[in-house]
Amino acid sequence: MTESGEDLLRKALTGGIAELTGSKRLIVFEIAAEGITAFDVRRDETGTPRGRVGPVMPWKDSVTSSAERAVAMTSALSGEAMVILVCPSPDSPPVDQAMESLRAARPGVLTFAESGVRVAELLRQVIADEPLWQSYDLVVLQRHPVTGGIRFAGHPMFRIEARRGELAEFAVDCEPGDEHGTMFAVAAWQGPRPRLLSVHAASLPPGRHRIVAELERPGRVLFHEPPGLVRCDRTWDELVASVPPRLDRPADPAHLICAVEVGGPRSQVAERLSRVGQLVTAMADDLFIGLRVSLIAYGTHSFERRIPDEPVHVACWQVSPEQAQDSLRRLEERHDLRMPAGGATARGYAYAAQVEDMLAEVTRRLDSGSHVRTVLLTVGDRPPHPPRAHPSEILPCPHRIDWEQHVLRLERHPALVFGAICDQPPERAHPIWSRLGREALAHLDAVDVHGLSADLGLTPPQVQRFPLPFLAVP
Repeated sequence: MTESGEDLLRKALTGGIAELTGSKRLIVFEIAAEGITAFDVRRDETGTPRGRVGPVMPWKDSVTSSAERAVAMTSALSGEAMVILVCPSPDSPPVDQAMESLRAARPGVLTFAESGVRVAELLRQVIADEPLWQSYDLVVLQRHPVTGGIRFAGHPMFRIEARRGELAEFAVDCEPGDEHGTMFAVAAWQGPRPRLLSVHAASLPPGRHRIVAELERPGRVLFHEPPGLVRCDRTWDELVASVPPRLDRPADPAHLICAVEVGGPRSQVAERLSRVGQLVTAMADDLFIGLRVSLIAYGTHSFERRIPDEPVHVACWQVSPEQAQDSLRRLEERHDLRMPAGGATARGYAYAAQVEDMLAEVTRRLDSGSHVRTVLLTVGDRPPHPPRAHPSEILPCPHRIDWEQHVLRLERHPALVFGAICDQPPERAHPIWSRLGREALAHLDAVDVHGLSADLGLTPPQVQRFPLPFLAVP
């Protein structure tokens, strides 16, 4: 099957662009009915072919002057430049005259005469179809596990020889971004300094995010995920200057155990659960990837034969912050339905709560050899029951659980710290609350959730902003 003139021209353009190295150029003259147009193609610093089109040199300035200008351009080209003449309007006297002048100035030049061919469109197609000369990476950050220092790295997206239409899928971890959000910078990495191809930004919540990107053509990457990315004009130096030199808080996972007293007036219980929800939300927004949350509800012993003693309820254990919020909502609904209306006090013992049962449950569930940073945050008001008769006249725990022994065991845990939110101010609270809140004790009516998480060593005093994603750690 005989190839058309357009097919032959496409092959010539493909070959000419493939030969572009260093300072070499491909100059294509389109000699058409309206005049002469020059297309200048060369590679940029990332190895991507870039074409520039000059203004049309119209015949109205006279055939001679237009042809002379084109001839002057070819004469000024170095021997490394490849020239192709394309005539989409053959059998036209001014076109034929110009073609002869250009062929005389550049002997042996490739010439194509094909009616209706569009050079600009062909060049765009050929450049889009060319395989990559350099691999493309997403610029990511890495944290030194000991010093916390930040370094720049590249996550592979498209290899050398990749072609348009190929997809890249992977995950990154995002910290809170800056005023522009999180930047997704695509670069051709050359030595220690990458050559930026594009920078897009989106406001994303901290956490792990899936990246789906498509190579649209050399020099252009299209992001399908995450959604909402918009073009952002930032230089490499601006990106470097915007990244803090170190990540101050630990990058290891953490386990937050929230133990909430659900006995008492409905409004009081609702306030306790609300504070827990605020804290989980704040820590999920500010904290590193890997936060796990547990939620335990404890009430009161009944000490009445006709009313069964209700055990400590573990609403969830080591789940994501989002799952913990779902469990918290279900807990709110459960106790909202069970509690008497009008703020009345739920049935049960009024002078103590199942603190000792809760501590025993936490002790049972915790791995004593784990080094994952763990916070036991107790939220409530009443003291525990003693294990036996006590001068305080508080009735002993029906299960004879010794709360102090469990506190001692938890205090020996290598990675556990104590925090508490008490309904009463410290000077009025039972002495047990100073122990349950050894590292951080807050009053229910005046809780600074960001300050509390910082006091517990889970977040820095001020949230750090990182405008680039981190390499995802399995």
